[in-house]
Amino acid sequence: MLDGEGGRHFPADVYLEGADQYRGWFQSSLLTAVGAKGEGAPYKTVLTHGWVVDGEGKAMHKSLGNSIAPEEMIVKYGADLVRLWVASSDYHVDVRVSDPIFKQLSDAYRKIRNTARFLLADLYDFDPDKDALPMEELYEIDQWIVAGMNELVVNARDAYNRYEFHTIYHDVNNFCTTELSKLYIDITKDRVYAEGADSHARRSAQTAMYYIISSLTRLIAPLLSFTAEEIWQAMPHRESDVAESVFLNDMPDYDEALTFPRIVSRWNELFALREDVMKALELARAEKRIGKSLDAKVTVYAPDDKTYALLDTFREELPTVFIVSGVELQKGIPAEVTLAEGATIGVVVSAADGEKCDRCWNYTTTPFHDEDGCLCPRCRAVLGK
Repeated sequence: MLDGEGGRHFPADVYLEGADQYRGWFQSSLLTAVGAKGEGAPYKTVLTHGWVVDGEGKAMHKSLGNSIAPEEMIVKYGADLVRLWVASSDYHVDVRVSDPIFKQLSDAYRKIRNTARFLLADLYDFDPDKDALPMEELYEIDQWIVAGMNELVVNARDAYNRYEFHTIYHDVNNFCTTELSKLYIDITKDRVYAEGADSHARRSAQTAMYYIISSLTRLIAPLLSFTAEEIWQAMPHRESDVAESVFLNDMPDYDEALTFPRIVSRWNELFALREDVMKALELARAEKRIGKSLDAKVTVYAPDDKTYALLDTFREELPTVFIVSGVELQKGIPAEVTLAEGATIGVVVSAADGEKCDRCWNYTTTPFHDEDGCLCPRCRAVLGK
């Protein structure tokens, strides 16, 4: 009864049922409420869903042998994967369930989970109350990923309010797969591992990573409850956090100050060009001309002044962004350089100059040798040699 007792107030927030109830429960309760109370509908929102069917779209019946019990899937795949299946499904239509669907979802789940593991590993010595930097002091790429997380927050919260859970799943999966794993974590790996433990460069990356893991964990908690709680127990916390449980903390809020529009725009332009470099490196690996990308030096030929000017503003960052040991930047594309299909810039891959640093694996033309091997100038400085 919606009589006010126990916090139950009239009208109800949501009526949730199958689409067949428009002429059933939804209508009968509407007519009853109007007749008895004269106050309009007994619900603020009506949410309807389709039916669960098998992988071929057929209704499940015991006689057909195609029925799948939820408890079977929980035992086989885990409760959070069943929750992810629900969240990833557009429930407005019939929802399919099968082993191939769950196996595909398990890949997406592992990507989200492994991304969190990478972030946690990089934050092992980070105290957010002592080590975090102001957002305006972060490196530009760190501000770029913070802005991406901030955008994910506003989009996900809007989707939660609209009960569009499958939109949240796709946005979170894409963010973990592309922005985080493919770009940010890969590019910043050298900085987090090789720079001084308490250096500005390393703390900048860790500040961004902490913001991401804190926001992401709270954001996915309604969908991946057990995983979110596990992450929350393993991550560092501010004193203002309720470390006891992720569910005792607020959802992350959108912050207009974290949009960094100019930085996001120029880094997105660079990442679009980066695809051409990564394809050239992959081809060089396939042809056995290089091993790892750090074994390479790339010469980048910009086809026009605008592209050259953009790349030139990143000149110092290009080796890190491309994950190579050296980058030469040239204006114009000579006749002997052939553009790959669909490419915007010309890229020539060659062996890196100098000697390989035993600590960071970057090549250096000014090596330092001692009893521990070869060090580049940066690693020598970090180690106090």
